[in-house]
Amino acid sequence: MVSAVLQLNKAEMERFVRQVDFRKTNGLVPVVLQDASTDQVLMQAFMDRKALRLTLSTGKMHFWSRTRRKIWLKGSESGHLSFMQNAILDCDSDAILFKVQQIGACCHTGKDTCFYKPVRPKEEQRADSRVLERVFEVIMERIRNTKRESYVSRLSREGDDAVLQKIGEEACELVISTKNGREREIIAEATDLIFHLLILLASKGVQLKEIFEELNSRHKSKTSSR
Repeated sequence: MVSAVLQLNKAEMERFVRQVDFRKTNGLVPVVLQDASTDQVLMQAFMDRKALRLTLSTGKMHFWSRTRRKIWLKGSESGHLSFMQNAILDCDSDAILFKVQQIGACCHTGKDTCFYKPVRPKEEQRADSRVLERVFEVIMERIRNTKRESYVSRLSREGDDAVLQKIGEEACELVISTKNGREREIIAEATDLIFHLLILLASKGVQLKEIFEELNSRHKSKTSSR
């Protein structure tokens, strides 16, 4: 099974819970979610001890609703789950920062983040290489929890041959686009090829960071030898 979710065993979980100071907010602790791929702050919520234990043990973010007076799983209705990558206590141990991989929009409004009302207009954030990690996380989720309407789920169920065939097709189309000198087609076909390579990696249980580490290692060895 493909998994990039941090889940603690019982001993690790209890050791972390014991460090948290729940007294200042009447049995609750404020928590902040931050996207592990982009560093974007996603939302703020509260947890009681049970919600924290559920989060640490399952790797899926659970919170305490102060209005409904009950625990809720982030994304239980929308499917926009938040998967824990790390949990970090602040200096006073009375607040927790969670690094997460977010599937879909975080905010119930459909925005990527709940913090979208700046006092000053912010510059539009341009896409960069970190989008690879976000796409890869969605691909892994579609393989972990298959959906009938998902292209990724269907292709991965068909097995390696189907994935490899698509990679071959996209590689050939990229070659043809390059030979024709059509820039927009080159971009489109290169994107298709990279997307299907990500599906292959996820289906084989290869983490994207392993590719980054290999590239970094080769880069260092080549540049240091000059």
